[in-house]
Amino acid sequence: MTPDHGHGPGHRPEILRYTAFSADPEGGNPAGVVLDASGLDEERMLAVAAELGYSETAFLTERTGEGAYTIRYFSPRAEVPFCGHATVATAVALAERDGPGALEFATAAGQVPVTVVREDGELRATLTSVVPHTAEIGAADLAEALAAL
Repeated sequence: MTPDHGHGPGHRPEILRYTAFSADPEGGNPAGVVLDASGLDEERMLAVAAELGYSETAFLTERTGEGAYTIRYFSPRAEVPFCGHATVATAVALAERDGPGALEFATAAGQVPVTVVREDGELRATLTSVVPHTAEIGAADLAEALAAL
């Protein structure tokens, strides 16, 4: 996990840039992290994610208790219910700031517990993902998807 602390002009939120699943900034999965998005509305979060251009950016919108947070994820085009690598990046960013330990993220997809430990001098995060679910696809959506192929 490699942070790149980007600071923008004006009243922009602090946007941290991480590479999850790699110690090399050129590898892994890049994710943006905003540790204090409490003053941002949905439109502003989407704009920050679009400007950053990563597949997902995580926004901590509320601290709900010791080690507990509400988190939202945005791609450059829309909000998404959950993103594993952005969750890992957020957990490491919090551990850099507050120290390793247990965290709990409230996501649109459900509760996600994460544990961050220090191993061989590096922070490592392990999460338990939400239980996946499936749903039937509508005929119009199926036709559109097939037409795209």
